[in-house]
Amino acid sequence: MRSGRVPDRKMEEIAAVRVLNPIEIGGMIDEKMMILDLKLELNDSRILDIEMQVIDEGNWPERSLAYLCRAFDQLEKGEDYTEVKETIHIGILDFTPQGFPEKLYLDYYFYNLDTAHKYSDKMSIRVLELNQLDRVTDEQKKSNLYYWASFFKAKTWEEMQMLAEKDETIRECIFTYKELTADEKARMQSEAREDYYRRLSGAEKRGIQKGMEHGQKETARTLVSSVDHAMESFQVSLERACEGLGTTVEAYQAAKALLE
Repeated sequence: MRSGRVPDRKMEEIAAVRVLNPIEIGGMIDEKMMILDLKLELNDSRILDIEMQVIDEGNWPERSLAYLCRAFDQLEKGEDYTEVKETIHIGILDFTPQGFPEKLYLDYYFYNLDTAHKYSDKMSIRVLELNQLDRVTDEQKKSNLYYWASFFKAKTWEEMQMLAEKDETIRECIFTYKELTADEKARMQSEAREDYYRRLSGAEKRGIQKGMEHGQKETARTLVSSVDHAMESFQVSLERACEGLGTTVEAYQAAKALLE
């Protein structure tokens, strides 16, 4: 990979990072506006728009382009177009979008198909497919990219700690992550975000109107799975898990009954 690619950027090359969309702990997670997971300004010269997604909603290419364009439109009134900062959308996915190559890491630029001339370096999309971790070569397993992908895929603190032993940067990241996720409800909101969009927004956006019985069972299955996962991961009671996910014990029990 070229040195200019984000996954290969060395820590010593990063002088400053500014968070452009700071997270408000405890804030609403059901807003209808487009929400970016993380938007950063790197070294006062590049905009990184990072989105994590674990469920394939069938709209990743369109969604990532919309995020990229919104982040790229950054000029204030009176600023010259040449002052626009390089903008990179990074998608960290736990699936391979339909039609995409099955590779751990992909990057996309704007090219002319006939001459391979690159239109501009100032807009690009990078895709990290976590579901491809088991298919990488032994050589790729030695790269920092592989360690970071494994970190995003990790499900337990034990897995994270094993990765921390191999990379000092990951060790520092885990320490910071523990501090940021100290609030139990904030952790649950983070876990619930993808589930929320899948259950409530997905059907509405894509106009799914048939297969109502199947849809109800899928929603029930997702609800039960999310609550069970919250209880197991955070070692909390059923009542606390339901509260953190914005549902009720009665809804959980009704969903289980429907599945049975």
